[in-house]
Formats: sequence, C-alpha cells, structure tokens
Amino acid sequence: MRRILPDGMTGAIMAIEGISDAVVFLHGPGGCRVRHMVVSSAVFPKEPVEDPYMPYYYGYPQVPSSYLDEYDFINGAFYKSREGLGTVRRTSPSLIVVLDSPGAGLIGDDHGKAILENDLGGIAMHIQESMASVPVPVSFDGTLRKVMEFLGPERRCVRRGTVNVLGLSLMDKDWKAARDEVCRHLSDMGLEVISCPGAGSSVEDLTESVNAEYNVVVCPEMCAGLLEWYEGFGIPAIRSDAGAPVGLDATEAWIMAVAEFTGRDPAVPLANVDRCRGHIFEKLSGMRYNALRLRGLTFSVAGTASVIRPLTEWLYSYLAMAPVAVKADRGSDADETDALRRFLSDVGFGGSWDKEPVPCGAVLCEGIAALTMQLSDECRVGIPIGYSSMGIDDIIPRPVYGLRGVLYIMDELLHGVRAS
Repeated sequence: MRRILPDGMTGAIMAIEGISDAVVFLHGPGGCRVRHMVVSSAVFPKEPVEDPYMPYYYGYPQVPSSYLDEYDFINGAFYKSREGLGTVRRTSPSLIVVLDSPGAGLIGDDHGKAILENDLGGIAMHIQESMASVPVPVSFDGTLRKVMEFLGPERRCVRRGTVNVLGLSLMDKDWKAARDEVCRHLSDMGLEVISCPGAGSSVEDLTESVNAEYNVVVCPEMCAGLLEWYEGFGIPAIRSDAGAPVGLDATEAWIMAVAEFTGRDPAVPLANVDRCRGHIFEKLSGMRYNALRLRGLTFSVAGTASVIRPLTEWLYSYLAMAPVAVKADRGSDADETDALRRFLSDVGFGGSWDKEPVPCGAVLCEGIAALTMQLSDECRVGIPIGYSSMGIDDIIPRPVYGLRGVLYIMDELLHGVRAS
C-alpha cells in the first residue's frame, strides 16, 4: 500500500509546537493551518488564550495564521504579518516563530520589519526557507537547531549527572508516555533530565540545556543537526549501536550504552527489562496455541530506520516472524538504513527490502495505512507506530519506545492473531 506521509512543513510546525511556551505564527492561507491546529491541539493542548475567537486565532488556540487570500498574494500581506504578530503578542509567549506556507514564501513579506514594529525583536524569529519538500526528520531537526541558534544560550557550568534527551517529538506515538518511559530509565540510573527539545520542554529548559553533561539520543534522525550544535559546547552524545529503544533487546542495549558512557549503575532498569521479559514468557507459555500462531507470521514494517531496524530484528529473532516488506522512510539515518538492509540479507529476506507494506499477517507503520489495511482485510493486525498515529484517542499509554512499547506491540499482535 502506498502511504501518505507528512511533509517538511508539518515537521517544522510540530517542532515549535513541541516547545511548551512557544507559538507558531503561520503566514499563509487558512487551509494550511487546519490540520496543524487540530493535531497540535489534540496531542499537546496548551493554556487557552484569553479570547480564542480573536482575529488570526478564529476559535483555535494553537497555530494562529494570517489567512491569506487572493488579494494578499497579488498585493502583499505585510499588514497581516504586522497585525497578526501584534495579536499573538497579547498571549505573552516566550517565543514566536513565523513560518511561511510554500505559496506565501513567494510573496516576500518583510516579517523582520513586522517583528521590530511590534517590539518583538528579543522573542520572535522568522524562518525564511520553505521546508515543505524536505523529509520530516530534516525539517524537525533543522527548525529546532535554528531556534537554539536564535536563543543563543551560554554554557555557564557543567551540571554533573544531567542529560538532554534528543530525538523525541510530538509526532511519536503517545509522545508523552514515550518521553516518560525514556526519562524513567534515566532516572533509575541517577541521571537528571534537563530538557527534551521538541517534546514538551520550555524555552527556559532549552536555554538551560547547554549546561547538561550529556546528550542521550533516542531517534538519531530527528536530532542530527541539533547534536552537532550541542557538540560545539563540548556536550558528548550517547547513542546506542542497536538503534532506538524499540523491543526488548534494543531497550536493554540503549540502557547499557547510557550506563557504560556515564559510569552509572544500570541494575534497576535492567531488572525492569528482565521482569518484562519474564512476564511476556509466562503469558506466551500460558496461551500455548495462540502464541504459536505468531511463529512464521508474515509482517510488513515501514518508518524511520532507527525505529524499524530494532523492531524488525526483535520480531524476527524473538517471535520468529517473517519480514516480507521493509521500507525505511526518507530522511532515515544512513548507518541505520545500511544495518537494516544487511540484517535482512543475512537472514535470507533481502528481497523484502525497500518495499511498501503488502498484504500479510501484520502491518506496522503510521496509523492511517496500518489500520486501513486491517479494515480492508489486507492483514490480520495493523499496528500504528508513528507519524499520523499520534495517540489522539488513546487513554492507556501505548508508546513505541521502551518497555511500554514492548507490551503495546505484544498486546496488539496477540489480540490480532486471537481475533483472526
């Protein structure tokens, strides 16, 4: 099935929306705003503005827009940039980022002048280039790097035993639960998390982040440029050779990578991994026939390479499932992509590489494609793992990362084979 993925403009908007006290002002037609305002409000609702029906907000408290029309495209819309920024200023954000829609970028309205006329020079910035055509990881990471460059924090001192968690985003499935899961593993090793850029941290957190002792990487694709920027301050990066913490083995490897680099004791989080592994073993042993139905079950998987590599390896090695279609999305890390391709070749599934999801036993990808294939009987179970499956209607946390991610995927697989 051909999937529809978000574009780079979505990545840029969600990067800013992932800062708790920042506001995106979208300079463009109202139609460019709709999906972003709905999704950002659903996954990360912020403090309501005093009057959500005031101009440029029109009933939604997030991602205000200039609502350009045909007159503006012909004659320019500087007046809307100036008025809109003045309206946004009334909500007292710590940071305002002006982004142009692809068409609005051709008009050439002087947002810098509008910022100065509203006396917002210290808290407002304009990102000029259109990122609609670039992959989401590139635009997300690039936007956060530009924000950090604009904030210009100074490294005063190293706060020993502290970390930044990089590579999480609002586009991760159940991003808050994913963040909490990762931070819990770090806390269990005595490490304090200063910030998670793009995943709920404030401008103050981002400013303080340059004083962290380490950066811990979850999904490298979402933070490559940001890592490079932090390295300029002498902050080393910790990255697991196993990829993102997805599945039992990769989660264990991620914990060990952090422990070995920092010299911290991993006993508590490793004990949690063992308990999780034991719990799954007991459940599979008790289910007998249903558990055996997982053996040889075919699956398709698509997504960011650092996520689907450990997922593919875990499903194949731990559950004896067979990968029939594996697709790394645009913007995937080159090393992770090469490692995944080699793994498939080594285990005799080289022909599955670079294929979009096909009818099979289980499909793991972004939610729209996975669930559509399940509803159309093209697979027994569709499991959302990213992008458009952002947990908008999930009450029980179902992230992809860490031990909660392991339990989520196991539950979906077992429920799927039971119902089929």
